[in-house]
Amino acid sequence: MASSEKVKRLLTKIRAQAERLQVLNELAEIEASNTEKYLLLKEILLLAVRATKVEKAFIILHNKNSKNPYEYGATNTSEPLEDRTLIRDICDNIVRSQKPVIVNDTRLHRRLRKCKIRNIIALPLIFNKEVVGIFIIINKRKSLFKKRDLSLFTFICKYTSSAIQHANCSEELKNKDKELEAIYAVDRIRDTIKDFNTMMEAVLQEMTQMIDSKLAFFLLLNKKTNKTELKVSGRLKSSTFVHNNANAVYEISKTTLDVGELKEFSRVNSDIQNAICTPIVVSEETMGVFGVINSNNQHGFTEVDKRLLNAIAKQSDSAVFEDLEKAELKKIFSRYVSEEVIESMISDPDQDFLKINRREMTVLFSDLRGFTSLSEKLEPEQIVEILNEHFTEMTDIILKHRGTLDKFVGDEIMALFGAPVYYEGHALKAVKCALEMQKKANAMQQRLKKQFGVDITIGIGINTGEMVVGNIGSAKRTDYTVIGNNVNIAARLCDAAKAGQVLITDNTYAEVQKLVKVEQLEPLKAKGKSRPLNIYNVKSIIEI
Repeated sequence: MASSEKVKRLLTKIRAQAERLQVLNELAEIEASNTEKYLLLKEILLLAVRATKVEKAFIILHNKNSKNPYEYGATNTSEPLEDRTLIRDICDNIVRSQKPVIVNDTRLHRRLRKCKIRNIIALPLIFNKEVVGIFIIINKRKSLFKKRDLSLFTFICKYTSSAIQHANCSEELKNKDKELEAIYAVDRIRDTIKDFNTMMEAVLQEMTQMIDSKLAFFLLLNKKTNKTELKVSGRLKSSTFVHNNANAVYEISKTTLDVGELKEFSRVNSDIQNAICTPIVVSEETMGVFGVINSNNQHGFTEVDKRLLNAIAKQSDSAVFEDLEKAELKKIFSRYVSEEVIESMISDPDQDFLKINRREMTVLFSDLRGFTSLSEKLEPEQIVEILNEHFTEMTDIILKHRGTLDKFVGDEIMALFGAPVYYEGHALKAVKCALEMQKKANAMQQRLKKQFGVDITIGIGINTGEMVVGNIGSAKRTDYTVIGNNVNIAARLCDAAKAGQVLITDNTYAEVQKLVKVEQLEPLKAKGKSRPLNIYNVKSIIEI
């Protein structure tokens, strides 16, 4: 008898495990075939309904940072509950406690019975200790919930939590891509259309397409004269809609300027059902507002629309107040130098910074060590992520030390010191920059070692001397860069530098010798050089 009971229990476990494996396979197939979040959740919900044999189910998404923290992710019913606040109250309870709600007999629960709920299981969907949603199943068909139902539903919920987070990440990437597309579109318009009015009309037309809406506008306000100028979706005050609602547009723009940040409006009047506006500051006297009116989406403007509007406005604001000559200078040098250097260049309009000339300056090369090993161990997406982080950190340091970012070549960085704006002490600036780069690289290396099990370090080479600098290239493409023998020497030092080293030549050492501690190394036999190069490894800056 005991043996028969054991066999029975074992068979039950085997069936439960087989059922779980079947559900797991179906969940994997669902996730593989659905890239859109709400379709994915709908399919998971329908699977849960079949597997647990229930009448109704809901997946409620939770966002604690939203004004409306709950959103229906999926349901299998179009019939609302009689008690419209019941689901929200259940969700509130679960979010606070992070514990399930399980009622297998509702005879003592008048509120549940009133909604024709016989039994219910509501489980939190938790990711990284945060409730990202609530999964609810209602009314087990022909029976009560059993232990195996709870076990199987809990298993589905754990998978759903990860699926929601994965879908959110994918959605966030898509939204970022939309923002980048918006920025690139505005950039293309600014690059190809030189007349400001024509350019602005094209930007507004692009806005109505990216933020699917009836109309986009830009309003410029001079606070001193109280004069306004309104531009609308590729045409100036030409439509009846604009003519009839000009005052309303002015009022929502004024409110946005008073608030000083993106503002959302609803039911402004019978014509304007919804609108979003964001301000830009042109000068102390002049301010502007970008806005879109009447979303073509039945749910109104979304968070993505707001981000797109801010991105477009931010990308367009400089064109509002910069003349074409200054804008062209910024366009060329913004990827090379800091804002401080650009402002210095703009304030000196008589100098031609793009002209090719010969001058003494310092050049720095930095190269990753261990990149080949990294490429073998990690996925391409992880490598790109690491490279982007590395380039961002190193670029910030270069710009901080008044360096000019010349280019990225593979995993190598090239930077200039002493151009386009010349300054004394460029060799010392380069050395200080290199030491800070090594410090930052060391901190990143320790973290990446723990995270990915790879060693990522850098070697740096620096040389000072006469070089040719300017906009160099072909008729179709030019780049601001330096060329010359002294540039090649710095590159060779970088090749020779070991992990953590900052190698400098005699030329650079002569400029900084009283201010740095160095270790002289064996002379370097460089290709194309008749005599070996004296080189030094910089250890630290001497504190004065």
